[in-house]
Amino acid sequence: MKKKIAFFVLMLFCLLTAEAQSARSGFADGFSIDRYEKKTLGDAYETAQRSYERGISGEHFKSYCHFINQFDWSNGGTQGRFYGDDSYLAGDFTKGVPFPKDIPPFTSLIIYYHFEAPYYAIFPYIDGWEVVNEARFVNQKYIATDNLKIRESPSLSAKQIGRLVKAECATVIELGKDVIIDGIESAWVKVRTKDGAEGWCFAGYLTDGTEYRVPMWKSDDKAEEKTK
Repeated sequence: MKKKIAFFVLMLFCLLTAEAQSARSGFADGFSIDRYEKKTLGDAYETAQRSYERGISGEHFKSYCHFINQFDWSNGGTQGRFYGDDSYLAGDFTKGVPFPKDIPPFTSLIIYYHFEAPYYAIFPYIDGWEVVNEARFVNQKYIATDNLKIRESPSLSAKQIGRLVKAECATVIELGKDVIIDGIESAWVKVRTKDGAEGWCFAGYLTDGTEYRVPMWKSDDKAEEKTK
C-alpha cells in the first residue's frame, strides 16, 4: 500500500512539474532553434523589410523582449504584442503555438518568429517562446526611472564612478547577481552610458519604457539592501 501511495505521489509530482514547465514555453510543430538569428525587435523588422523589398520573405529571428498583452482575432487566431529596446512587435499565434492566457504583462521572454508577406506587406508569425528569468537584457537600451549611481563593481559599498540622471538612457552590457534593494527584486547590471562610460547599477531603476511600477516580491533567500 505504501509503495502505491509513493508511486501516486511521484506521478502527481511529475504531472505538476510538466504543467509548470509547459506554462513557460511553447513551440510550433517542426520547430528548429538553429534557424533563428538573434536580433532586437527593431533590427529584425528592418532586416525583413529590406529583404521583402528585394523579393525575399520567410526570414527567422529570435529576440529578448517583454510581453505586453494578447488578444483574439475575429478568425479565431491570437495576436501577441511585445516590446524591447525601444521597439514594438505584434505577432500572430495562428500557426498553432500554445500561449497561456494568464501570462502577466512585462514577463521577460525570448520569442522566435519569422516574417511572411501574405497581404503585400511583411507580417511576423510567432513560432515559439520561452519565459526567461533575466530582469534586463544584454545589448538593449533602458531608461533610468530615477537618479541612479553607477559604481565600480556590483555592490552598494563600491566606489561611485558616475551617475545616470532620471530619463537618461544606458545600454546593458553585462548581467550580475540578483538582489533586493528598496524592496525591489532585480539584478545588478553593467551599463554603458551615451558618453561611453561603463559601470554597475541596479536594474530595478531601469525601465524599457513600457513598464509601470508594481510592488515587487521579496525572495526568502535574498537579503535586502537599503539604498540604491
